[in-house]
Amino acid sequence: MAVLTVRRRAFFAPTVRSRNPVVYASIVLVSTLISLARLPGPAIGTLWAEDGGIFINDVLKDAGLRGIFAPYQGYLHVVPRGVAWLVVRLLPVDAWAIAVTVAACLIVGGVAALVFHCSSALSSNTWVRLGFAAVPVLVAASPEEALGNLANLHWYFLYLAPWLLLKRPRTWAEGVLLTVAALLVGLTEIQAAVFVPLFLYRLRDARLWGPRLALLVGVGAQVFTTLAFPRENPAAPPVNWLSVVYGWFADGPSAVMFGTAGQISRVVVRFGWVPVVLAGVLFLTATALILVRGGTRERVAAGAFLGGSVVIACAAVALNFRPFLDYAAFDDAGWNALHLGRYAVAPSMFLLALLPLLGEVLGRSARPAVLGVLAVLMLVYFFPVAVGREFGPIWADHLEQARAACRTPGAEPEQIVPIAPTDWSIKGVKLPCRILD
Repeated sequence: MAVLTVRRRAFFAPTVRSRNPVVYASIVLVSTLISLARLPGPAIGTLWAEDGGIFINDVLKDAGLRGIFAPYQGYLHVVPRGVAWLVVRLLPVDAWAIAVTVAACLIVGGVAALVFHCSSALSSNTWVRLGFAAVPVLVAASPEEALGNLANLHWYFLYLAPWLLLKRPRTWAEGVLLTVAALLVGLTEIQAAVFVPLFLYRLRDARLWGPRLALLVGVGAQVFTTLAFPRENPAAPPVNWLSVVYGWFADGPSAVMFGTAGQISRVVVRFGWVPVVLAGVLFLTATALILVRGGTRERVAAGAFLGGSVVIACAAVALNFRPFLDYAAFDDAGWNALHLGRYAVAPSMFLLALLPLLGEVLGRSARPAVLGVLAVLMLVYFFPVAVGREFGPIWADHLEQARAACRTPGAEPEQIVPIAPTDWSIKGVKLPCRILD
């Protein structure tokens, strides 16, 4: 009987006792493959928006490393620009689109592995930690605009930010890893400043301050950049603050519970806001349970996750306000045209993270049920209804057309190879004919 008891405990409360690199490499590899599997073939071979129109074009104009720190729309994008620089400098032009997609998915896999590692600050249970790590890979809203491109990596970095601030490094090497990761997060995502209040958690613990100072340096560089090179803000109507509040319900709880823009539209048109509000209440209740039942570290994490979800969702609507975000003014036609894009990714990831945390707090008896709910919410929406670039334009096909144009007598010295979306202000990558030979 004692043997059976031990075995049952091992099943329900497994722990990862070693720091085997194979474990982390496996998480990166599996996460990368799953991310790629969520994208249709044409999307994998298509460059998205800023990836081609800004990052690769800028490398072609100036291949120097200093371009990695060039501002764009008021912010630094160090990791996306760095990856674009490596792709252009190291790979043949035919491989650029696929390489960018694979690199972006690989970085998401790296985020998952780092979250798995840092989540040991909250749990020793392997399944709980895998639940935290699976969120950026399986979140429903990501394939439409965010997954598989460099321009939207910052949303995944935003999910990683609080984990880097909660994990106490045990070794010098671990401290360096987390510090470098935090610096890259700060230099890529200005909204990581939302988690600066986490600095107050275990304020006197010197080992926590490497990643914190690194994040502060990155965010400080972002603030300087946005003051020196302000973002261009096109004319927009006055912000409807009720729509800002609705924005969290649409891009947070609804994105998790209903999964797609079409399903959210159908729910609201048929039943009004009651199901949407109830979805929000479920996550607010989960947070309340964690605050009541959990210890200090669980309460801090729950506050960071819920607070991050609300602040990021509301800020996205307020700072980018347009008629398509004016939820409070929508009629049925407005809801039927709902777009569930990049702004829903981070808010819904933080809400999903509350579920493994709730499982940890409720303990061994309730944990399988809570993690089962998490798995259902993520797996039922594994295959997206639509991906922003699933119909191309495919890089390889248009590259051949550009080569043919370059061989035409009197051809222009540069050819534009189109990117997605085709109605974006920048039409494509300006490729010199000399690199197409």
